Amino acid sequence: MYNFLVTSMGGAWDLPAYEYERSRFGEYSPEAVVEKYCSLSAAAIEELKSFPTLFAYEGTDKEVRVGYIRRIKERGRSVLVEYEFENDIKPIPFSSISPLRVRLDIREWEMNRTHWAVKDEDLFEILSSAGVIDSSFHNAYGRSGKVEEIQFKVALSFSGDKRDYAQEVANELKKRLAPSLVFYDQDFTAQLARPNLDTLLQRIYLNNSDLVVVFFSSEYEKREWCGLEWRAIREIIKNKSDASLMFMRFDDTEIQGLFSIDGYIDLKDKPPIEAARYIVDRARLNK
Repeated sequence: MYNFLVTSMGGAWDLPAYEYERSRFGEYSPEAVVEKYCSLSAAAIEELKSFPTLFAYEGTDKEVRVGYIRRIKERGRSVLVEYEFENDIKPIPFSSISPLRVRLDIREWEMNRTHWAVKDEDLFEILSSAGVIDSSFHNAYGRSGKVEEIQFKVALSFSGDKRDYAQEVANELKKRLAPSLVFYDQDFTAQLARPNLDTLLQRIYLNNSDLVVVFFSSEYEKREWCGLEWRAIREIIKNKSDASLMFMRFDDTEIQGLFSIDGYIDLKDKPPIEAARYIVDRARLNK
């Protein structure tokens, strides 16, 4: 998925914000996409902000930029968007975009109309496969926005010895939910390579995730990073936000702070795809 913003206003993308007529949102977009996002509900806005965005001017003689929408605010009959460009992607001549118009779902006459479209295509995969941008911007599940700004539908907490299982679960979740809204650490490797990672992870689990799924095992409490995540999870328990947590267990290891009255799913005989289905059920209930 990606946002496609087109304007006739010269120099518009040199400004920090731009305002569209509300009626222009969703033009040249697939019908199912319009139905999903036209309400501009809080959940829809969070998803739209997580999609990469192509910023263009009407016509075919001006460069386009790639970036992200950082804020969306309705103002009566208009919608204000604030945005920033991806610094590592230089302005792209439209002559490089033109051969990709069919793949990008840029339709005939679309470049003659100021509008905001939402396309059901993988922007980074298409641009990188055509050599327009560096391939590092694309992975199997697409590029996401800044990790600290995303409101995830699901975040996974697990010990390293269970990574293979957790990765399969994550892969299944990303097939069923918006891929960029599932927090699986290896999808954000570059962004997590920073100082004070402990506070960032605690923020993700405590504040930026609708549902935190914890995979308990004999190694979970022994691992340092799991301990940091578990502190944030215990704070969720303290706040009585029960719907925000889901427990899964590989064994009966005693976990400090977890009690016999706490419900969980026993994973001893369950394959990753079955665990993912349970998680999707909970995530959709939370929605």
